[in-house]
Amino acid sequence: MAPKMVHLAVSVENVQARAATIIKQVMLSRGGECATPRRLLTAEGTDPFSVVMMGTASQLRSAVRNLAMQPFGLKSLSLEIAALLETVDGGRATGLEVGGLVLPLGERTLVMGVLNVTPDSFSESGTNYDPGDAREAALRMIEAGADILDIGGESTRPGADPVSLAEELRRTIPLVEALAGEVPVSIDTYKSEVASVALDAGARIINDISGLRADPGMAGLAARREVPVIIMHMQGEPRNMQENPVYDDVVADICRFLRERAACAEESGVPRDRILVDPGIGFGKTVGDNLQIMNRLDEFASLPYPLVLGTSRKRFIGAVLDRPVDRRLMGTAATLAFAVAKGADVVRVHDVEQMVEVVRMADAMAAGEFADPADRRP
Repeated sequence: MAPKMVHLAVSVENVQARAATIIKQVMLSRGGECATPRRLLTAEGTDPFSVVMMGTASQLRSAVRNLAMQPFGLKSLSLEIAALLETVDGGRATGLEVGGLVLPLGERTLVMGVLNVTPDSFSESGTNYDPGDAREAALRMIEAGADILDIGGESTRPGADPVSLAEELRRTIPLVEALAGEVPVSIDTYKSEVASVALDAGARIINDISGLRADPGMAGLAARREVPVIIMHMQGEPRNMQENPVYDDVVADICRFLRERAACAEESGVPRDRILVDPGIGFGKTVGDNLQIMNRLDEFASLPYPLVLGTSRKRFIGAVLDRPVDRRLMGTAATLAFAVAKGADVVRVHDVEQMVEVVRMADAMAAGEFADPADRRP
C-alpha cells in the first residue's frame, strides 16, 4: 500500500508551454495535481515554465510511463523523474566504504568531528592550533563517539584569506598522520596537492568546500585514489561569499549545483556511492537562506547522494538566539535534532560529546525504536 500512501511533490523547471500543458493533463488524468503559472493559460511570452507535479508515488510512476511516449522533450524528462522516484524510494547507498571500513548510512546518523588547525577559525579562535592540543582534542572527540574526524588547515570564515600550500600542509599533515590509525580522517581542503599528501598520510575522505570547482584535479584525484568526496555548495569564495548572496530559490539552486558537480565527479570516475553532498550552511547564504535550507532539508532527498550538514556554531544560530559563537551549543543541538528528523546522513560538529547524545536520541525518536538489550524479555 505504500506507493498509494506516500504523497510527493516534484518540481520541474525549464519546460516549454506545450510540454507543461501535457504534464498537467497527464497528472490530472492519473488523479494527481499539477500546479502551473497563470501565464500558461495564455501562453504569454517565450520563457520556459516551472510546474509542480503532485500525487502519490503510484500516480507519479503512471504519469512517467505516459510522459515517456510524449514529444517536446518529455521522454528525457520522464527518465529524470523515474530516477528521482527510485532515489526517494530507497535508491541511495546504505553504506560508505572508507579505507576498508563500511560506515552505515540510513541506519543511524554519522557524527563528523571538526578539527580546525588554524589560528583564525571562526569558532575556535586558534584553540587547537598547537599540534599537541589538536591531537588531544581529536582523541577526546574519538572517545566521545565521533565516526569521522575532519581536519582543516585553512580558515573558511567569511572574509578569510587563503593560505599557502606549504603552510596548509605544515598545519594538517602531522595531525593526519597521528590520527589516521584511530578513526577515518577527512581532509578539509580545496587543493588537490594538499588532498594528495593527506591521503598518503592516511586520510580517507576528501571534503571540498568549493564543490570541485577550485582545483580541476580534485575529482580525478578522488577517482584514482578510490576515496569518498564531499561536494559542498558555496556561492563565491570565503573572502567574498557573504557580500550580498542572492538566489532565485535557494534550495532549488543548491540542488541544481550539487547535481551538476556530482555529475562532474562521476564523469571523472568517482562512483556514485563515493559521493556525498553538503548544502553549505553559512557559505554564501543569508540568515533567511540558512533557515530555508533547514526548513526544506528533506527536499535534498531528491539527490541520490548521502547528505552532510554543518550547522555547528554557525552565525544564523547566533542571529536567531542573539548568542556569541561560544554560546551556541543549545542552538546547534536544536538544528541537529531537526536535521536528523529531516534525513541528514552525516552531521559535522565541534562539540562531539554533547552532539553525539543529541543525534542518538534524535535517531531513536525518528526510528520509533531502540534496540536496548536491557529491554529484552525472556
